[in-house]
This record gives sequence, C-alpha cells and structure tokens, in this order.
Amino acid sequence: MKQVYIVYDSAVGGFANQINREWAKSGYEVLGMMAIPADEEHKTLATVDSIVRALLGAGAGRGTLLLAVGGGVTTDICGFVAAIYKRGMAAEYVPTTLLAQVDAAIGGKTGVNFDGVKNAVGVIRLPQKVHFRSEPLASLPAAQIRSGAAELLKTFALFDEQHYDEAVRLFAQLQAASYKGTVVTDALPKIVELASLAAKYKGKVVAKDLFDTGKRHLLNFGHTFGHAIEWWQSTEEGSAALPAKYSHGEAVAIGMVRAAELSEKDGIAAEGFAQKLRADLKACGLPTELPCPQEKLIPAILNDKKIDEGGKLDFIYLKRIGKPVLKKRRISDITL
Repeated sequence: MKQVYIVYDSAVGGFANQINREWAKSGYEVLGMMAIPADEEHKTLATVDSIVRALLGAGAGRGTLLLAVGGGVTTDICGFVAAIYKRGMAAEYVPTTLLAQVDAAIGGKTGVNFDGVKNAVGVIRLPQKVHFRSEPLASLPAAQIRSGAAELLKTFALFDEQHYDEAVRLFAQLQAASYKGTVVTDALPKIVELASLAAKYKGKVVAKDLFDTGKRHLLNFGHTFGHAIEWWQSTEEGSAALPAKYSHGEAVAIGMVRAAELSEKDGIAAEGFAQKLRADLKACGLPTELPCPQEKLIPAILNDKKIDEGGKLDFIYLKRIGKPVLKKRRISDITL
C-alpha cells in the first residue's frame, strides 16, 4: 500500500483532517499527521529537525510521500525536508492560500531562514504534484486574497493579455463588493481556475530555467522594487512610517507600476501604459505608489540577487500586457 505523511499549517487543521480522510479513502496508508506553526519565526532548521524526527518515528521511507498542506512557509519547509530526508523523498503540495497557489508552491524553491537571513538554507526541488483546492480560500481575509491576486496578475501581465483582463474584472468586482463572504464563495471556482492557469505559465518558464540563471528572471517583474519596499518597511524608519506593512503581493503591485513607468521612460512601452496598469491594480484594491522616496530603496536594490559581476541586473519591462522585455541595467538606470 502507498504511504503518505501529512505536515500541515496548524491554522488549517480542519481542512488537513479532510485531506487525511480523502487520501485514506483513495488507498493511501496515512502514517501520521503533524501540525507546524507556519510563520517566518518558525521557518527554521529546528522545525525541519522536528519533521525529520516525526518521519523517522513513523517509519517513513524514501517511498513515502510527504504531503504539505498550508501556505508558502509550509511548502518551503516541507519541500526542503523532502529533498534531504533519506537523500530524497517525493513531495506533493496542497497550497491553502492564493499566493501559495500562484507563487510559493510553484517553481521548486524551498528553504528555511537562518540567523535572520530569509531562505539562507535550501535547495531547488520540484514537487511531484500541486493540488489546487478552493475550500481553504473561502476563509482567507480579503488582504490575503489581494496579495495572491497581485502575483496572479503579474503572471498574466507577462504572458496572457486575455486572462489578465479577465482577472482584473474579477478582482475589481470583489473589491467593489468589499469581499463579502458570499461574493468570495461564488467567485472561488473562477479564482482557482485562474490560479491553476497562472501556475502553468510559471511552470513552463521554470522548466526552461530551473536554477534561475536566465529566462526565469522574467518572473521577477515588479520584484526589484517590491523586494526593496519589503526591506525598507522592516527598517526602523520604514516601520515608523508604515505601521501596517505591505504584504508581498502589495509590494510587488507597487513594483509593477514602477517597472511600467520605466518601460515608458525608456521607450519600450507606449505613453499611457503605466497609467492603465496603475488603474487596473487600484481597481483590484492594490497599492500603486512608492511609500517612500525612491533613493531610500537603493540599498536593497544594490543587493538584488540578479546583479551580475559587472554591476548590472536583469530588469523586466513590459512593452505591453503579454509582452515582457528583459534588459541588463545598472542601478542608476532604474533609480534616476
């Protein structure tokens, strides 16, 4: 009989129990279940250690499937455990947030934090399968839906104009309805359908550049400034200025608009393109303006992982929706 061990975010215990019952009925022997606190504070080697001990205690072998049920922190941790346990076991994910469905659970990036450094220890290892489910999205706060929507819109902005327009209409309608529970429930099938499609686009890019050395950099559209905003708001100055921090998706939305502005400035996109993107994201309830003077973000941009030995980074422009352009740029080219 096939064996599975389930690790889940303690915040989604009810849904994890449902998954347990479903997998048991489908012919799997469930060796055990383990809840973990899925937050950045517990995204550590200590949590990895506890999962490995649980797997050993349950008699899990290399042929046992590790099933992760939770958001991006859960899939990051479990993907790393699967890569190292007995030199590798299969892993599958059931992402329970929209952001995880369109981003964290796709692409094979795993890891944990170490000494305050985010994802300092990890490997790239693709899951065997990602299961898209609508049930856990029903209980997500509107802010989390918006955060995932930003990454979903980013993917369609890069590769698919038709579905970009469809997604903008959907999330704008949700925003106009203030994300009332019944409205969100009615929209769940379409949200999951779009998330699955966006994940396929990301998967195709990842398949061509698994280790993130070239073409995969396209997926960082909006992230150069987005990551810098996330860094700035964690500083003493940023924390004082922004009591309510932007989520990852919200920061990326701002970065997307800034990239669109630079696309116009550098003659890649037509005039008015940035304003259209800004209006679309605003309609979806996403922020679009830098929270601080641009020069405040330069220290973080200087540490961008895409900077090469010559001091240039791969910056992603848009010629139009569905037409990305990747160019080598110096920091001064995008911050003046």
